[in-house]
Amino acid sequence: MVDVDVRYFKWKGKWSVKFLPEKPNGFAVYLLSGQDFTVEDSSSIWESHPEKKLFLERLLNSGYTVLTSELNPHHWGNEAACSFSEQLIEHLIKTEIINKRIHLFAEGWGAIAAIKLLSRKRVDIRSMLFFNPCIYLESYYDLELQNKLYYKKLKHELSAAYGMKPERINRQWVRQISDPPLKENWSPLLLIHRVDEKRYPLPSHSRKLERELIKTMQPVQLKLLSSTRRFDSISEPTTLFYQKHEQIL
Repeated sequence: MVDVDVRYFKWKGKWSVKFLPEKPNGFAVYLLSGQDFTVEDSSSIWESHPEKKLFLERLLNSGYTVLTSELNPHHWGNEAACSFSEQLIEHLIKTEIINKRIHLFAEGWGAIAAIKLLSRKRVDIRSMLFFNPCIYLESYYDLELQNKLYYKKLKHELSAAYGMKPERINRQWVRQISDPPLKENWSPLLLIHRVDEKRYPLPSHSRKLERELIKTMQPVQLKLLSSTRRFDSISEPTTLFYQKHEQIL
């Protein structure tokens, strides 16, 4: 990896990190992880996880400024997570010399927050790439409903994230808070999904969203990843996709 300036900082009470490449290309990527505790005071999952580290290195070697943060645990795309992300991105734009239209990368339930950032329109999103995304929360709700322990845990997380009493959380409410805004104009989207993904199965999430966006003539692509491919194998298609959407500043 080329020389990188790694800066950990606390922003509004949460640890964040920005990676500044030696030879910046003028564009930034905001990473929305589908896990908790991704950034701490001097470490992040994007450096400690071997495959994620290689993915990050590819972005940096390609000149991207990369930003990520520890959001509220199990936020599921709530108001606090979206508002914090918007302010953090605005802070990055003010403090670094980068194009104001940013790329998003989201995995798992980070995609729910990414879609909400798109619909809120406070941040100018150049393109989006979702890996194994949770798009339709009601589908995940139905999946967890089959296991009482996980179902109880999910309801507790949603209750904490949205300030809703657990007994009032049902399938209809879950659909209401997470359904993608298909009538909006979407930024170009690339979906990369493992064919063997169990938690967020391909047919219930990426394939379904692809079908819905095609109906409304939105810019969407879906690439399938075999079960034997590593996470960092998506590095090249990610950078190629981002570069494709940098012709217009």
